[in-house]
Amino acid sequence: MRELLAGDGRLKLLGYQKVRYDTNWKSYTDNDGYHAPLLHQAFKMLNWQGGNGRQFTATKRGHICFESALSVAHGPTVLKDKSLIEFKGQDPAVGSRIVSLFPTFVSTKHLDVINLRFATPIDAETVEVHYVYFAHQDDDEDMVRHRLRQSSNLLGPCGLISMEDASIFHRIHIGNHTPGSAIFQKGVHDPLKLESEFLQNDESGNLPRWEYYRSVMGFERAAA
Repeated sequence: MRELLAGDGRLKLLGYQKVRYDTNWKSYTDNDGYHAPLLHQAFKMLNWQGGNGRQFTATKRGHICFESALSVAHGPTVLKDKSLIEFKGQDPAVGSRIVSLFPTFVSTKHLDVINLRFATPIDAETVEVHYVYFAHQDDDEDMVRHRLRQSSNLLGPCGLISMEDASIFHRIHIGNHTPGSAIFQKGVHDPLKLESEFLQNDESGNLPRWEYYRSVMGFERAAA
């Protein structure tokens, strides 16, 4: 959290927005390590698919952290203005950090975007997410403008990431109503044992959160 929030937490508010997604809140909070490079063209341009990162659980309460190395890809891209995906702040060796606190809080730092998200379930079919953006108090005017442009173009309502998320969240929500069992495959070495650290592109990082959810709700574990 310290690294994500600009090191010392000396932040100033840039702005905020709220978005309603046509999905259940549990589908919104579910995440995996490989969807970003597969779904988001923006992260393809940042070489996310290389797998140079990790996931790890911070506690037994279902919190999870993601750290991913990013680098701006060379050659042609879909962007006419490549400054939208420039690094101007911290060392991009860890270009993306995500801290997800169970059940509905997410904080992210993608490139130079500092973002906190607060999700509120509206009903079984809808979740409303408030996105809040920050700059550092010592940022000059150019850096503030850069953070604003990058925030709105990556995570804004019509950004490179958010529109794709909205579409896939709804598809997942529809798919969740089909009969059958969902089976985690990538990164699961022992289905009866919960790990605490995972590779960047594993999907098994979800399991500790769902195990905690199961225990809180009092659901019995089904036989394998």
